[in-house]
Amino acid sequence: MSGMGHDVHVVGDGQEAWERLQSLRFDVLMTDWVMPELDGLDLCRQLRARADLPFLYVMLVSSRSSTADVVAGIMAGANDFLTKPYERAEVRARLHAAGRVVELERSLAERVRELEQALHEVATLRRLLPICMYCKSIRNDEQAWDDIEEYLHHHANADCTHSICPSCYENRVQPMLDELHSGKRAS
Repeated sequence: MSGMGHDVHVVGDGQEAWERLQSLRFDVLMTDWVMPELDGLDLCRQLRARADLPFLYVMLVSSRSSTADVVAGIMAGANDFLTKPYERAEVRARLHAAGRVVELERSLAERVRELEQALHEVATLRRLLPICMYCKSIRNDEQAWDDIEEYLHHHANADCTHSICPSCYENRVQPMLDELHSGKRAS
């Protein structure tokens, strides 16, 4: 395979493959069905059970060739099944096809990231509430302007009561009351 333009990492058994796959990133895994420690089917199952691992194209290699064996390999999580003995040209073609799938998977993952970012931005925009800086009317979903009480009634199923906050009382109401009282005294 290294003569085909690929970096090849060889391991001694299925457990070593599993450990290496968790620490390094690979695009394609060619694994034998029969291996010590952890066989190829169990390795496939463990890989597919880990949603946190990046996509890995798995080619299961075996001298087994029955339909039941191929089905078992694919159902365990292999993307492809290569029967021994195999020809170099067949391996090259399958690796070429695997490269296309890996590239499509990367492209799809990037699109998903872009869509998630766009959804996040939409969610952020939905939390923004356009409010008039002068009259405090709020622009509704139909682009019309509602007074704040009407908007809250329709969108929050809430009715408003009127009150005066301490700051407004001190800065607005109290000066008006003081002015009224001082005008009555002067007459």
